[in-house]
Amino acid sequence: MKIGQTGRAAFGISYLALAMAGAAHAQDITGRGAAESSIKQDAEIIVTGTAIKGVAPVGSATVTMDRASLVASGVRDTAQLIAQLPQGSSLGTSQNSTGGRQQGVNLRGLGNNATLLLFDGHRWAPQGVISQIPDPSVIPFAAIERVEVVTDGASAIYGSDAVAGVVNYVLRKDYEGLEITGRYNHTLYDQRAFEGVLGHRWSEGGFMLGFSYTDRDPVKRAARDYLRNDLRSFGGNNNNLIGTTVFPGTPGALIIGSTVYGLPATNGAVPSAAQVTALKGNPTLADPADMYDYFSSRKQISVLLKAHQTIGAGELSGTVNYNRRENSARAQEALPNISINLTPSSPWYIPGLTTGNETLVYNLGLNYANYDLTQRNKEETFNSTLEYKTRIFKTFDWTTYASYGFSSGCNVCQPQANTTIAAAIANTPSYYSTFNPYLAGQQSGADMLIGGFLQEAKFRTADFGTKISGALFDLPAGSVKVAVGGEYTEYWFWLLAQNKLNLQNAWQVSRSTKSGRHVSSAYGEAFIPVFGSANRIPGFDRLDLSAAVRWDKYSDFGTTANPKFGLNWQPTGGVKLRGSWGTSFRAPTLIESNPATVGQTNRAYIANGANDPSVPVTLSSTGQSAVLNRTGNTAGLKPESATVWSLGLDLTPSFTPNLKFGVTYYNVNYKNRIESLPNQTATNALVLSSPANRELFKDYFIVAPQPSTCVNGNYATYNPAYLPFLNDKNAVFTPSTINDCTLTGIVNGGTQNLGNVKQSGLDFTLNYRLETKAGTFAFDGSFTKILNLQKSLTPTGALFNALDTFGFQVSSRGRASVSWRKDGFNANVAANYVGSYLNNATITVAGVKLPDTQIPAWTTFDGNLGYEFGENHRWLSGTRLALGVQNLTDKVPPIVLSGTNAVDTNNHNVWGRIWTFEISHKF
Repeated sequence: MKIGQTGRAAFGISYLALAMAGAAHAQDITGRGAAESSIKQDAEIIVTGTAIKGVAPVGSATVTMDRASLVASGVRDTAQLIAQLPQGSSLGTSQNSTGGRQQGVNLRGLGNNATLLLFDGHRWAPQGVISQIPDPSVIPFAAIERVEVVTDGASAIYGSDAVAGVVNYVLRKDYEGLEITGRYNHTLYDQRAFEGVLGHRWSEGGFMLGFSYTDRDPVKRAARDYLRNDLRSFGGNNNNLIGTTVFPGTPGALIIGSTVYGLPATNGAVPSAAQVTALKGNPTLADPADMYDYFSSRKQISVLLKAHQTIGAGELSGTVNYNRRENSARAQEALPNISINLTPSSPWYIPGLTTGNETLVYNLGLNYANYDLTQRNKEETFNSTLEYKTRIFKTFDWTTYASYGFSSGCNVCQPQANTTIAAAIANTPSYYSTFNPYLAGQQSGADMLIGGFLQEAKFRTADFGTKISGALFDLPAGSVKVAVGGEYTEYWFWLLAQNKLNLQNAWQVSRSTKSGRHVSSAYGEAFIPVFGSANRIPGFDRLDLSAAVRWDKYSDFGTTANPKFGLNWQPTGGVKLRGSWGTSFRAPTLIESNPATVGQTNRAYIANGANDPSVPVTLSSTGQSAVLNRTGNTAGLKPESATVWSLGLDLTPSFTPNLKFGVTYYNVNYKNRIESLPNQTATNALVLSSPANRELFKDYFIVAPQPSTCVNGNYATYNPAYLPFLNDKNAVFTPSTINDCTLTGIVNGGTQNLGNVKQSGLDFTLNYRLETKAGTFAFDGSFTKILNLQKSLTPTGALFNALDTFGFQVSSRGRASVSWRKDGFNANVAANYVGSYLNNATITVAGVKLPDTQIPAWTTFDGNLGYEFGENHRWLSGTRLALGVQNLTDKVPPIVLSGTNAVDTNNHNVWGRIWTFEISHKF
């Protein structure tokens, strides 16, 4: 997409400042010294959540983690820094949920895209080929100065996405010297990392170069028993055989109708009907956990350069970031159970069992145990920002910038079963002459069953902005400050998917799509000090007000305007009351609003406890029904909108100045949420799990019994309700051994505007510093309690209570730590708390539905110990050693049986104790 006239105009305005800077250099501007001083001082003030320089956000709660606390925490994962906050969440896109691939940030559990991610106050290109999630791991940890979090809506300042809050990674600006760090992590995986920071400061400028390299090993699913398919030892099912979904050993399995037979080992001979009948319902099984990976390996390199130079009365700065990551994992997709169609004319057909076709289930992954069946995901990201700041009047600063970034990669680059050839390989002479399905091990004739799938995408963004900020006039309490500005942004997305689902096993395009949009914006903000030190009166030591509004015009969604108002009231010393109210919105991403990007329609068994005679149970032993499950993106999505308000109290008692206490009540009314059906995946689907859920999800389930004349594979004999889904040009079908004639209905899911969310709660913070002869002690605690969490599944539908239920944010989360520092030593111990919740997505075992289960609270402890050698240690001076342990007691996650899972990785993790050893040296 070419930059249009508006884009070129914004580009010209942004870079006009560079030309003006040269002229300004030759002029003696009044107040030049004051201007330079102002720029330096403002840089020390929290900048997130406001467009006005020199002013902290009014009315909003903020969390700041400085460099020292980041280093002492022992956490180096930039996303985990936010997830471990009580206001944070691991719901959505985390490495736990993506097999170690990409990750985002998620405040309040409202979604990754509902939290705005910034780097030095700027948006960068998001990551993820099919998800478009901003990922903080693109920057080296060594380049971070601090992390600022505003847990409040901020669309009046930033526009789209700032619903639950804003996370801003502030980069180091001035660094003198060189520091290099080596790090080793050990848990179920081993990870090695090398990073560093190099910088130099001169009289009118400086630069900082941060870099990192990470190399991580994969983790097999068999590393934990509760990650296996066979969960009988935990009270679950053996998911290696559910209905006609079977994971056989090398002899394979045979399916006739809805019956599964085992196959004997015959060394290539066609077994007899008697041999097969003897193994009815008892095939040899092979758990995929023994072969396939749960967590991918990763190789990642990241480089970030930040430089600044004084030019005239202002400062020119630039930031460039490059990140490349490659993830590899032995892929399970469709390889353990390929369906081989056997017609009566096939030489591999077993006579005497049926007169129709047979389905032989061939475990290609097990027979090709030493073959490269690796899924490889790769992504490159580049981001850059050029910014110029200068004083244009005595009390006003002008800031203008231009940012450009792109991300490109392959989200699913993997071998995949060629189901087209699988349907013909046993029935076509040119194929079956070299392929014997009863022969164990690798054989050249089976090579053609290994196809491939590629899903590649590119995303680009260009952002231009200009802003004027400064003091408008003075009041007795201080200066009235304002900021006004404009922004123009262009987005462009392209996706290409290819597969080998043809008889030639050759690459063919299955999807090709592109889309784009541009956004023009204008905003303004005012800060008004009403009472201050010069005019205070009883009950009003200080009173500050703020008001902001932003107008955004989208090329594809029209316009939106969002205001925000804030208040800080200090009735007396050490007591501050604050409040804010505003509206926020989020536009659908280019991926979400394009159905040609992601679409999948799978046959699946899902839990059925609905007691609805129109939807019969297919498998009585597990209480499941066969359904067609549609996921993917949807055209015609509308923007989300939200009203967010908060009230807070901050106490700093004069008798204990090192004690700080804060409490914030927040309230979010979130409308037209863009999301998939909650808990829709086959492993934990709730659509039919109870009569209440049957009623709740009724708009998304189509009852569609198959006629008695149905012939599996012949769409002309199916219930016509299935045809729009089976013939959808945007749908991808995962191979399945489920008989289509047993289908009972359609889960019409996918990304949609799924109604409303209402959430309210309390955030508590407590901080205390104690100086003693034995050292400095710090006691820090934070706790979040969600008071109300309600959802609806349609814009006008009734709200249901989702508080402390499976798949939603847990209401109680907390973290408390004690740290100590003295003479180069530092140590801290932290406790992490995730509260109890109800598993209302339980499964059926041996025909008995398990009752809803209360999952116990989960508390883990972390510990870190470090020492930095001082100048008196000569050649060791500047060396820092650190030892860290996460989950100090190696606590095991609670068992949460839902679908085919036994753990809930949204709230717990499988890693156990994680050791970290780190050594760094400053030169």
